[in-house]
Amino acid sequence: MVKEKLAALANRVFKPKDLLTPQTSKAGGISKTFNDHPSKGLTPTRLASILEQAESGDMASQYQLFEDMEEKDTHIMSEMGKRRRALLSLDWRIDPPPNASAQEKKLAEEVAEWFQELDAWDELLFDTTDAIGKGFSCQEIEWHRPDGIWLPKNVEFRHQALFQTFQGFGQEIRLRNNDPAGEPLQMFGWITHIHKAKSGSLERSALLRALVWPYLFKNYSVGDLAEFLEAYGIPVRLGKYNAGATEKEKLTLLRALM
Repeated sequence: MVKEKLAALANRVFKPKDLLTPQTSKAGGISKTFNDHPSKGLTPTRLASILEQAESGDMASQYQLFEDMEEKDTHIMSEMGKRRRALLSLDWRIDPPPNASAQEKKLAEEVAEWFQELDAWDELLFDTTDAIGKGFSCQEIEWHRPDGIWLPKNVEFRHQALFQTFQGFGQEIRLRNNDPAGEPLQMFGWITHIHKAKSGSLERSALLRALVWPYLFKNYSVGDLAEFLEAYGIPVRLGKYNAGATEKEKLTLLRALM
């Protein structure tokens, strides 16, 4: 089966007209990014199951959990924001190769102009840095041909839960669909960035994966603190009874206070 899949990949023929339609809009059976919010009611047993599923290639729940972690833990969101937004403050340029010819220098200038005209360049860079916490990020390119030149019309971020890994000689990121092996990404249709926090398989190299257990225990602690503060903040209750109150009246007052 693996050999057949690799052979089919090697024999794929690139057709420029395929770029006119984004892959996610024409591939049937691709899962949608509806977040099941696995952090809700998360337990150690459930967390271990999510991590094991990711190791087998089913990464959807793991990356949905990572998204919940960034939303619910202000410290994680703050630290990730520092790392991701630092890139936006840097200058950039497109240079021709060493010992470039006049034609190569001219082409580098044209490419730089195309990038300057690209809408939402900062947003594209920011979405690329989502790989810092999650290990990888994929953005789908929508192409068009003004004046006969292929140029990006739009670049759309696709959530990591849409993807899976295919184990061959190396790891390949593929779209999830009804095929257990997934669907290979269309050539020239994607911007894919891999950012490993540690060496190893892609599913286990994400920075946020190292934070899942501290996040779980912190959630328990925050819950306990909220319950304590709720009880601690209740005013002291005082009940008074008259000097001639009967034992039954005293017990009734005690039950009311309790």
